[in-house]
Amino acid sequence: MKINRFMVVFLAIIGLFSSCVPLGRIAYVQSDSRSSQMVFEGSAVDNIIRPGDELYVRISSADEDPTSLSTETRTNIYDPALMSYTVNDEGKLKLPYVGSIHVANLTLEQAVDTVEAALNEYLFFPTVYIRFINTKVTVLGEVNNPGVYLFNYKNINILQAIGYASDMTEFGNRKKVLLIREEGGVRSKHVLDLTSDQLLTSDFYLVKSDDIIYVEPLRRKKWDMNKVPYNLMLSVISTAILIITFVNTNAN
Repeated sequence: MKINRFMVVFLAIIGLFSSCVPLGRIAYVQSDSRSSQMVFEGSAVDNIIRPGDELYVRISSADEDPTSLSTETRTNIYDPALMSYTVNDEGKLKLPYVGSIHVANLTLEQAVDTVEAALNEYLFFPTVYIRFINTKVTVLGEVNNPGVYLFNYKNINILQAIGYASDMTEFGNRKKVLLIREEGGVRSKHVLDLTSDQLLTSDFYLVKSDDIIYVEPLRRKKWDMNKVPYNLMLSVISTAILIITFVNTNAN
């Protein structure tokens, strides 16, 4: 009788641990330090304009006729792509009024000042707004909403990118996240551990446009352990043990 009870308890414990994923496998950026204040130094967000970048440029002025210049106002539809400009191989933007302006290797703020200075000759108190558009990242694998996501920044970090995909599933392997990147015609792949606080100083913490992120499934997911009906199995085994025990007791 004692042996049978021990078997029931033992099987219940096995079922409990088999159907759960340890917290250490699903927590991001873990640290052995007990300090709540930690400073990490890594590469800064890339805010530099380079050839090939696509920029949204909005130009207005103090004496502007609101129906003559703005695509937004004229159509009542806000679509940055309708007012986007691509930086050519020479690092220049071709804009209304002023023609080509060199903006490569400038920050967005510097480019705004440069364009406004060039427009002063043609417009009264010109105001220029510039931002990056059509930068994208692809997130695949064990995430809740895999797909291609657009963001209006030069860079975002990898945790933000996964956030766009509504986070990893319970069975995403946070210690094996593949990042595929293409730079200068050269493709490279890097395996990242998102549970380590060393991620915050990694060269791959910041995601660049056209990066591909693939979240590998845990081995438990690979073997479909999440689909095993543990409760039903334990119920059947427990019932069988109880019947056997009852029969043996009556037989004695």
